[in-house]
Amino acid sequence: MRFYTERLNMKIYTFLLATVAASVIGCNQSVQTTSQQFNALPRAVQKTVRAQSPNGEITDVTMTTVDGREVYQVQFREDGRNPKILVAPDGTLVSSEMAKPAGAIQRLLTPTGATGTPLSALPEAAQRTIQANAPNAQIASINRHDENGRVVYEVAFKDEGKNPTLRVAEDGSLVQNLQK
Repeated sequence: MRFYTERLNMKIYTFLLATVAASVIGCNQSVQTTSQQFNALPRAVQKTVRAQSPNGEITDVTMTTVDGREVYQVQFREDGRNPKILVAPDGTLVSSEMAKPAGAIQRLLTPTGATGTPLSALPEAAQRTIQANAPNAQIASINRHDENGRVVYEVAFKDEGKNPTLRVAEDGSLVQNLQK
């Protein structure tokens, strides 16, 4: 039990250190940095986040205190606003600013998106397209662009002297196949 507690404390410390470093630097976070922050969260938190917004792009992950208990605040990118959700370490949804359609029941399903990967901050539809087109390729970088009012992710892969790219829209549609 002590080993588990020490390991959990080290993960939280590392997570907080990375979050503070990013805020001190004051730069825009890359998709990969956000994915790393998301991947550092407990699995239960990751599942709740993806269940709440399977196709939402995560822009920031921080730890905060609400009513005396520590929670994870996850912010999403949406047109005109950046909604947040608060999730307890056990995966309990504490609060949500996510828009829900009229009459919608809170979504508590297990997510299908890739957690623990460089893709985890991307919408699930984009994740699936990237994985389908380059299932075994190691990602070198992911860049987000706005093109003609549409969000496009450009994914570069590590590949023995080559650097192919894949361009995928946030809805999962392929914008451009692998290229050198």
